[in-house]
Amino acid sequence: MEAKKRGGFSVVSDRAASDLEAFEWNSTMDLLACLTAAPDSTMSIYRLLSEDQSPKLLSEKITGVGSSLAWSPCGRRVAVGDRLGGITLFDGETGSVLHSRRSHSAPVTALCWVDGHYAYEEPAWSGMLPPLLTVPSAPSNMFAETPSREDLNSSKFSILASVDEVGHVVLAAGGTFPLQVKDIFEDQHQLQSRCRNPMALHLSPDLRCLAVLLGPGSPSMATPDVRSPPSQASVNSPEGGSPKKSPSSDLAVVVWDVRRLAIRRKELAQCSAMAERLCGVASYTQQAVDTLGTVWRSSASGFVNKIRALTECIEAYSGAGSRAMAVHSELLFTLCTGNPSDPVHAFLTRQSTPQQLSRLEKSLMQALDYVNLVTCSHLQVAVQHMLTILQELKVCAGWDRFTSIGLDSALISQLEEQVMRFAALTEQLLLDSSYARRFARTVFHLLLYQAQKLSEGATPDNTTGTPSSRLDPAHCTAPNPSDVEDFVARQQSLELKEVTSRIGSRAKASDAEEEVEASLAFQVAQLVSLVKGLGQGISSEMARHSAPLMCESFSAPSPWHCVASPELRAVASADAASLVPSPRGIGLPRVHMAWEDLSTNQGKGLKETLPEQLLILWCGGSPEAQLHLARIHLPVGAPGAAIQPQSQLATLKVNSLGSGHFMLSRSYDASHVAALILEEGESKQPTATVCLLDISALEFHPPGEEVPMVLNQLPQDALRQSAALPESYLWASSMRVMSHRGVCSIYSWRKRRLLTLDLEDEDDAEDDDMALES
Repeated sequence: MEAKKRGGFSVVSDRAASDLEAFEWNSTMDLLACLTAAPDSTMSIYRLLSEDQSPKLLSEKITGVGSSLAWSPCGRRVAVGDRLGGITLFDGETGSVLHSRRSHSAPVTALCWVDGHYAYEEPAWSGMLPPLLTVPSAPSNMFAETPSREDLNSSKFSILASVDEVGHVVLAAGGTFPLQVKDIFEDQHQLQSRCRNPMALHLSPDLRCLAVLLGPGSPSMATPDVRSPPSQASVNSPEGGSPKKSPSSDLAVVVWDVRRLAIRRKELAQCSAMAERLCGVASYTQQAVDTLGTVWRSSASGFVNKIRALTECIEAYSGAGSRAMAVHSELLFTLCTGNPSDPVHAFLTRQSTPQQLSRLEKSLMQALDYVNLVTCSHLQVAVQHMLTILQELKVCAGWDRFTSIGLDSALISQLEEQVMRFAALTEQLLLDSSYARRFARTVFHLLLYQAQKLSEGATPDNTTGTPSSRLDPAHCTAPNPSDVEDFVARQQSLELKEVTSRIGSRAKASDAEEEVEASLAFQVAQLVSLVKGLGQGISSEMARHSAPLMCESFSAPSPWHCVASPELRAVASADAASLVPSPRGIGLPRVHMAWEDLSTNQGKGLKETLPEQLLILWCGGSPEAQLHLARIHLPVGAPGAAIQPQSQLATLKVNSLGSGHFMLSRSYDASHVAALILEEGESKQPTATVCLLDISALEFHPPGEEVPMVLNQLPQDALRQSAALPESYLWASSMRVMSHRGVCSIYSWRKRRLLTLDLEDEDDAEDDDMALES
């Protein structure tokens, strides 16, 4: 696809777009993930920078209504939050669901996935254990075994941060294992008085601070107990007084101290990997038990129904007595006399044939083989995995640095006992299966032997009949003495309830308590519950060591209030009144946060007490919409120590005439900001352009002392600007950038268009010109 030039930039793609709820660029590859709004709610991935005529790579329907998305740092997975509070991880290449968990009780409003900068080394034993095989879905394909899906655990440690509408924040290792759970609004009954809606969150790259952007609130908002002094309460308050109170424009940024994530990242990486693997094996075991129970009950149903028919036939003749004892008595009478009793004779001649009994025997024996196979090659292998993982965690729990993150040795010992109880039940199931096999074989041999005798008596010429109706003589012999003795001694249930109750079922709660507790389903459910407690202990301990650092309020009125065009203002006002959120509506303010890298001037000191710096961007002002940049310097001290955040502001105007407005802004890299400009004039139609600014050329001042700069005052190499964009992007509602590939995407919700620009094209063109000249 040939790119068209737009001033200093080139147009990579200008295409129709759906009603997008969210869209994000991959940080390592030229992939754009788009999440459509309800009722469609589909996650699609595009390769817009390729020359393919059809750039869509995949499209997956979201189970709930999607509300937010984020790429993993490695670029291979996509996290999608929904309005039911769930978070689903998708494979970025195949679109398959890797993991799904309901981490929140309210709609997920924002996600942020950060690299943990640590590579966890897999233990040596991980490659020595037998693989976990996919549980067969039926006895007929029980030997077609394939390895189960590989673990989600990656050797690279990363943290997915998520927040919902009520301020519930979850930090999960790899996006799957919760490390920390925190409520911004700890006192839930004050939630309505605060009226704050979390809009975005950003975890610092060094994992020490978490910033949460809170949406418009009421004047009576009560902020959390913060450690910043009153003089730093507002980045817009020159005298340190109360910030402006405007329900439509007041925003706040709350920063939490989560440095324990950075200090114990190695321990957290190791524990989360082991605990998540344990959760995965426990879930696999529970699924295997459920599948085993379903397949066994389905396969044994034919035999059970046939035995019930025999029981009813016997009751019809005898009329009273215990059903099980009556059937045993009649079968024993048949064994002793060598001739079927009247009820058995009626059953064999009217309700069954030798061929039916032979098929039932084959089906039941195959089902018992299935039980043995799943128990030995799946459940007991899973037990080996769990005991090995628990042994590893038990060793870790003996170190203070692991107990400091909430790893509980007592709970690990309890888990070991639970796994051993489950392992003992698998052994008992193998015994029950063996007894059931001998018992059923005796019953079938008895019935088949008598049925064949009756059949031969009805047809004296044994050669008559089709070949398919003739049974194997080996199946029509009398039971051997040892099987008969076992049949007489055990008095086992003819419906093989011993095997069925030993497997159990999660949905069945009518059995006796002792019977339920002796089932695999009950014990594995207990095991899964205990495994969840392992993660809860870690998240509770980590939350105990987090605390709010500051809460900065600032006024960010919508830039659309400054636009002179009546049509644009009317649409923006309607979107603002309807509270149409980003990236769709154009009436509400757009604020972006980014943590700045201070590694070049950190100097000496403990890593956990080095300063942090948060950059906040928004557009607004009067009479023209200006670009505002706020730097909040956080001199992070010792844990629990009070801090005094320092704010500095820079303001940039499009021109001195007041006819240009900054509408959207986004941090591009450590030193550049991308912005969308809307220029108006009395003699011309409004035009939209994109510019790339070098913020190192801006002057930052304390609040109240900032002096707005104009674009033409910047050095020539500090500003690059495109030509006028198509008219559809006068209605631009959102912007996303990716510095790795040098692209910027502009979305116009009103016109359903998505424009992608190559911001690095100018440098590439200069290099090409120099190459041609040489």
